[in-house]
Amino acid sequence: MRINDAGNNNADKNKGMTKALTVLFFVILGAIASGNTFVHDSYSPSDKKAIEKIAENRNAFSDKSTKDFKLYLNSAIAGHGLSGKNAETVVNNVFSALKYADEKDKLNNVSTTLFENALRISKSEKRSDLTIWVSLNYAFYFYTYRRYEKCFPLFMYCIEALEKGNDEQVIQVSETYKKIAYFLTTTNDNEKAEEFLKKALQYANPGKDDVAGILNNLGFCSLKKKNYNEAENYFRKTLSTAQKASDHVRYAKALGSLADLELKRKNYDKAITLLEKDIAISEKHQSDQNTMFALNLLSNVYFEKGDIKNAEKHLEEAKKYATSKSHFRSFEYEINETVLKIAKIKGDDQQELTARRRLEKLKDSLMDFDAKETVLRVGWESQKKQLQMKAEMDEAELEKESYLKISAIVLSCMLLILMVFIIRSYRHKMTSKKGEYEKKVLTLMIEKIKSENKLSETHKTLQSYQVYLSEKNKQIEELETEMQNVKNSSYSELEEESGNLQKLLESHLMTDENWKNFRNAFIQKYPSHYRELNRQFPDLTDSNLRIIILIKLNMNNTEISRLLGVTIDAVKKAKHRLRKKYENDHESLFEQI
Repeated sequence: MRINDAGNNNADKNKGMTKALTVLFFVILGAIASGNTFVHDSYSPSDKKAIEKIAENRNAFSDKSTKDFKLYLNSAIAGHGLSGKNAETVVNNVFSALKYADEKDKLNNVSTTLFENALRISKSEKRSDLTIWVSLNYAFYFYTYRRYEKCFPLFMYCIEALEKGNDEQVIQVSETYKKIAYFLTTTNDNEKAEEFLKKALQYANPGKDDVAGILNNLGFCSLKKKNYNEAENYFRKTLSTAQKASDHVRYAKALGSLADLELKRKNYDKAITLLEKDIAISEKHQSDQNTMFALNLLSNVYFEKGDIKNAEKHLEEAKKYATSKSHFRSFEYEINETVLKIAKIKGDDQQELTARRRLEKLKDSLMDFDAKETVLRVGWESQKKQLQMKAEMDEAELEKESYLKISAIVLSCMLLILMVFIIRSYRHKMTSKKGEYEKKVLTLMIEKIKSENKLSETHKTLQSYQVYLSEKNKQIEELETEMQNVKNSSYSELEEESGNLQKLLESHLMTDENWKNFRNAFIQKYPSHYRELNRQFPDLTDSNLRIIILIKLNMNNTEISRLLGVTIDAVKKAKHRLRKKYENDHESLFEQI
């Protein structure tokens, strides 16, 4: 019989119950963990890197023809190895849409269709990274051409996704935060805009991103808050950054921003000087929009200064740019508002009537674009949406906290049940083990007693001792094997505690009494040999005789070592000492035996 860890049916049931409770414990633990984790759609770091690399080559949008651009784009997409055909289509559509918009410089069906297709694919692929990127570019496309109500839901989606997501997954993260901030400044949400601009600045790469633009808009937010010193500091940093980057148009815009600041400080002459520099640079680099801004602002400075003549002069120049493109209509509206003010001051009824008619006409045409009413409405919707988002997030947070509390209570109960079950199972297992262990010890003891009783019932001849010693050797061998099995099993602590197997092993060793009985049986069998042995070798010790007689009975080193309770090496050394001690008579010694 061998001791092992196999239990009966009850043990199997206990084991199954333990497994079930353990699985349930980890299921609950996983559920709690999932409550703390925002589950993202899939995304690809390699796609993010590839798209940002393609976007760096801004000349692909401005300097190449449509044909050359397509060749460049296809080559760039193939060269960067995007994650799949759908990802390639999305990237191709977005960059192509931006190219068409740059060429037409207005909203167009081609760009809109490409953006819509890219958005549909990215959503179907459950690619949050691509969906945010497409939505952001699509939103900014509408924003650029003053379709605020169309860009609003796209920007709000991006804001919500950024609130929940991970910035590391966002493609062109600095550009994303910057463009959303531009939209927020238009809706007069300057606090949120400033927050997003600072994030954009945090992620911006000075050599690749529009750091000067971010700084300029931070200055604009400070200007809105009437924090003039902070605004000036940002505008000065913008000038320095734009100059280092050789960004002449951005440098001109920064001059215009400083001029706006000086206007608010009523430093009219400083403002005029700054704006004249702004206009000269903007005209040189053919930045029509910036030239129009600067001319309109310059006319306002002259108007505030009381120089009506120069105000009218620059208004007329600004009007030429404002009427050149449909998405400049809001600036034409602002220009005509100033014209109306001037007409009232001059008392020019005809000019006033013309200005009023033009304003009414522009107001109707701007209702779907960027009239003040539209901007204010979008701004209000933006605020409502953000409040709604915040309320939803707060509610979700409360639900999560409630869920976590309930889960924690359930988990605690399950842990308690599991602990009680494990303790009971352990106790049952230990009781079962102890019974098996004691049963095995008892079986081995019975075998020993049977062997000894068999010897007692005989005449204790040498032959009976040979049988007895042979059985004892087998029993000792079995005990040694069993002790090794116990040592390598979960029963080891029981043996360490009681030492019953070790005690039983020691009881098998040849005692002095056993030796005397065994020696007497040997003398009875071989009396003359024993006398001759003592006569020729009177200095043999009792230990020597034990070795010699056991060898006579054809026992090997292993069997002798078991009976005497010594190591095999000890037996070998004892035999070696006999050989050395009786070197000349060694053969005679064993001939006697």
